[in-house]
Amino acid sequence: MKKRITAGLALAVGATLALSPALAAQATSGVIVNGGFEADATGAVNVTGWSSLNQAIDLGVTSIAGCLTVDTSDYSNLREYADDASRIWDTEYEPVPGQPDGFFYVHDWVSKNAITVLGEALVYDTVNGEYYLETTTAPTSAPAFELSSVADPVIEEPATEEPAPSEPAPSDPAPEEPAPSDPAPSDPAPEEAAPGEPAPSPEETRPSEPAPSEPSPEESAPAEQNTLSPATSELTYLERDLWSEAQEEAFQVVRDIPVDPTLRADNLSLVELDEEEYSVTVVDQAFLTQRAIENDDDPIELGRDGRVLELFSDLSSDEESLGGEGYVVHGPAVFSTPFTVGAGRQINLDWKAVDESDDFHVFGYLLNVDTCAQTEVIDATGELADWTTTSVAIPSAGTYRFVFVSGSYDKSWGGAAGAYMYIDNIVQSKAFTGPGIDMALAVGVGEYLPGSDVQVSGGNLDPESPYNLVLRSTPVTVTEGDTDENGAFSDVVALPTTITPGAHTITLTGVSEGEPLTLVAYITVGADGTLLYYSTEGPQPALAMTGPAESATLAVFAVLLTLAGAAAMEWERRRRDPLRAFAL
Repeated sequence: MKKRITAGLALAVGATLALSPALAAQATSGVIVNGGFEADATGAVNVTGWSSLNQAIDLGVTSIAGCLTVDTSDYSNLREYADDASRIWDTEYEPVPGQPDGFFYVHDWVSKNAITVLGEALVYDTVNGEYYLETTTAPTSAPAFELSSVADPVIEEPATEEPAPSEPAPSDPAPEEPAPSDPAPSDPAPEEAAPGEPAPSPEETRPSEPAPSEPSPEESAPAEQNTLSPATSELTYLERDLWSEAQEEAFQVVRDIPVDPTLRADNLSLVELDEEEYSVTVVDQAFLTQRAIENDDDPIELGRDGRVLELFSDLSSDEESLGGEGYVVHGPAVFSTPFTVGAGRQINLDWKAVDESDDFHVFGYLLNVDTCAQTEVIDATGELADWTTTSVAIPSAGTYRFVFVSGSYDKSWGGAAGAYMYIDNIVQSKAFTGPGIDMALAVGVGEYLPGSDVQVSGGNLDPESPYNLVLRSTPVTVTEGDTDENGAFSDVVALPTTITPGAHTITLTGVSEGEPLTLVAYITVGADGTLLYYSTEGPQPALAMTGPAESATLAVFAVLLTLAGAAAMEWERRRRDPLRAFAL
């Protein structure tokens, strides 16, 4: 019995030793790779841990990282939009029947409803860029440009009502009254209307014709203002310089009704960009200064040390296109490699945006890799937004990506736009419900540690209190700073490249209610820089080694111990069952 127990223990110990690196690796939290953008040299366009799309991004149409984007931006806060925006009219939607090519009824671009001015249809000449009003009332003076016309069916109905008062005409010999009561006898058209009367016959109406025929010359003058009778009157297309003051004022009112700003958002077919430039680059202040000197321009003040990620766009549109002015166009975009997080975590990040040709319009979100669900993190527009720290709770445990989309709003309504967006210190941390600090390495057990990132954060600490991160045995301050007015901080920094092999501690310290709050991570580094052990529970057991050669020896020892245990257990079974040996 004791032999079986001993063999079992040997097997268990050997398996535990063989699997210990994997178990230690599982103890580390998933982090966003290169969340501090220090892994690449300034000027790099291929960014470690990130992929970029240097193109216009039509939110709601473009897919990013295999998921169709959803536009959740609020476009109602575009600066001075209501002061400059005007309705988008579609001037090539419906041609005017019987008119030359290039003449179209004006329609609302969204609803496709025809635009009218005081009840008269608005027509646009796309060849000469002129507006006309389609009217049945002849102008006081003939317009400089007249078109062929079509019959106006609107006034056919009142024409049938005029014969009704003609009944008293035969009974009244006075020549002055029949003329206004029955203007139709001077026109052959009433012959068609007369049979519609139930009482008088055609023979009864004919004797009455000579009586009103005498005053008909007096009535002929006003009748000749329209070349045809009201039943077949022609449509006239009135040039804008012949419009009345009331018509012009009504036109301006209709024209100046602001359009929903979302209609100009990312609609590339509407905007028709003729020039566009997009870039994603790792930059620092020295890089921005040198670039400004080369371009004979003023440098952007980055406002912080170290490297950050820059997203840039420069756009120009065809101002004659429907939405060629006052548009919003997004792009470029970047997205991170996937990272896995548990429940109760949050994302902290720093961002800044600066106008170039016009206002910025930036957007960022967490993307659930499995469901494509978006959790909005950034949605902002304006002229300048200095460094801002933003936090968002991760909805549930899972695998996510981070997506950032830069963009610009043509606030000047001049057809040109463009902006800069900067990102830094993307940190995954606990969702602090009370005073707390958090730390996570960017690498796991078995990966190279020196120079890699460590992400630190804290929440609900004393406002504007100090924090620091120190590497020991020989103390080295990796980073230090102060919390914000809410007692929060987050940072991504690189560990020293000179970390020596052996056991070390990484200590993060903050202040809560005037007392130190400390978190210690215990690590073991191999001779080749490989991370052999990581834990916040305590140092590596003495049995574990610290170098690659020792690790190999430990692995061989674990395998031999496992095999020995298995062999001992098999021998014990055969000893108890002698026939088993022959069966094998």
